[in-house]
Amino acid sequence: MKKMALVMVLALLIPVSGFAWDKSYQPDNAGKINFNKVTSIELLGWKNSLEGNILVDGTPLDLDSETTMGDETRAGFRISHVLNHRASLEFSYMKNDNSGTTTKTFQFENENYKAGANIRLQNSWFDLAYNHNLTRSKQADRQSREVFYLDGIFGVKFSNAEISVKGNDTVTNAYVDEKWDESFPVPYIGLAAGGQIGDNLWLKGYLKYIKVNAGGGDAMHNDYGINLALRVNPNNKDTEWFVDLGYRGVKYDLEKDGDKADLRYTGPTFGIFARF
Repeated sequence: MKKMALVMVLALLIPVSGFAWDKSYQPDNAGKINFNKVTSIELLGWKNSLEGNILVDGTPLDLDSETTMGDETRAGFRISHVLNHRASLEFSYMKNDNSGTTTKTFQFENENYKAGANIRLQNSWFDLAYNHNLTRSKQADRQSREVFYLDGIFGVKFSNAEISVKGNDTVTNAYVDEKWDESFPVPYIGLAAGGQIGDNLWLKGYLKYIKVNAGGGDAMHNDYGINLALRVNPNNKDTEWFVDLGYRGVKYDLEKDGDKADLRYTGPTFGIFARF
């Protein structure tokens, strides 16, 4: 697989999801939606499992059954700021690290590795998104409750990716160590929706998507999540604190010049955030 194709795979497969519309959850006294609290900061994580397979230089490798890579839990952060009733900006960051050993011979960067080679995938990136409200409830159905919102998401992920493989050559048994890294921007579009289902409980979900056919290759990526946010200090008028539990899935398909990648990350998410 060409280096750029591998970078595209890694750049799109890193945890941390953002929510598109970070207004206050509490309406004002007249029941209208309140935008006074415009900044939020969240610490969050994702316990994910990696499944799928890659075909690199004619050597297929199943990441689930032919490597020892297990579940990973990584932490990151997200900062969002509401600009007005229609727009908000969001910035998030995380570094992901998956490692294990192969259970079969494996070819990487024109080197042939014996079974038991160490393979490590790392990626650090930041995600910058503009969120535009498409429709929302104009007024709460009752005090302290908003009904619904739907947002469009336009963003780009800037990623620095690295793959390293260390092991012994299948013929000479010599120690071999190959590594590369590169930065790559990935644009995307998406939708986010949510509703307040209790006085202090929200249900929110999102989908990010991109499909590209260029340079003789096909690439498709989707990133989805659903979350429950519970406010833990409903009587505080200055800062709103929430706990956030959910589930996230990421899928990526790539095919170019006979090389293929079909990768899936899935697992629960968790976080705590404040809005002020």
